[in-house]
Order: sequence, then structure tokens, then C-alpha cells
Amino acid sequence: MPTGRGRSRPLSSFLLRGLALGAGIAAVAFARRWLDVVEVQGRSMAPTLLPGEWLLVERRTYAHRRPRVGEIVLAADPRDASRELIKRVTSVDGHAMMIELAGDAPDSSTDSRTFGAIPAGDIRWRVIARYWPGERIARL
Repeated sequence: MPTGRGRSRPLSSFLLRGLALGAGIAAVAFARRWLDVVEVQGRSMAPTLLPGEWLLVERRTYAHRRPRVGEIVLAADPRDASRELIKRVTSVDGHAMMIELAGDAPDSSTDSRTFGAIPAGDIRWRVIARYWPGERIARL
């Protein structure tokens, strides 16, 4: 005789769903701590990066090593620390821990040629990929 409670599910089903939800929440929390997304605003990195493109950035790498020449980074703007610049690392002085940055479009870029080298500690993020627009998805 039906009890009207509907079909019962085994306890293991609820446990698996709970574990999956917990793992998903933990993964998002981990990702938000080490990963972020940014939108390209200016043309200083053209043709590599164009306005309106979205980038995946991470902050963990530079806790373990210095930036390398050729990497694209987000750094504090030395003229206004509340802003960030997206530039390519052009020089690393290992003794003084100073980094020189440049845009890929020199005529449209304010970079180390204007404000000089910046302290390595001002490098906030490493750009790892462009994920939007879809036709320009690329690891950087």
C-alpha cells in the first residue's frame, strides 16, 4: 500500500550529492583565491590583446619565482596604485628585483619607457590565457 511519500532514495545518493556540492564549492573558493578574470581596456598590447577581450589571470606563480622576460602580467600602475596595467615583461634585474614592462604597441603604451622599472612586488597577476572572444582563445 503506497504511503504517499513518493519514492525513497538511498542515503548514499544524498551523501554523494552532498560531497559533489562540497567539492564544487571548495573548487570555486580555491579558484577565486588564485585565479581571476580581467577585461582588456586599452590598445597598448595590440595586436596580442585587444579591447574587450577577457583574460584568465593567476597570482600563485610569482610567490615561487620571479617574472620572466616575455610574460604578460598585470601590475600596479606606478602613477596610481589603484589601477592595474597589462604589459609584457621586457627586463628583470635579479639583484635589485626591478622589472621593466612594455606594451606590444609602443605608440599606444605608457610603460617603463615613461615611468621606469617597477619593483617586482608590484606585479600582481600573470596572464595565462585569453578566453573571450571564442575565435581568439589562446594560452598566453
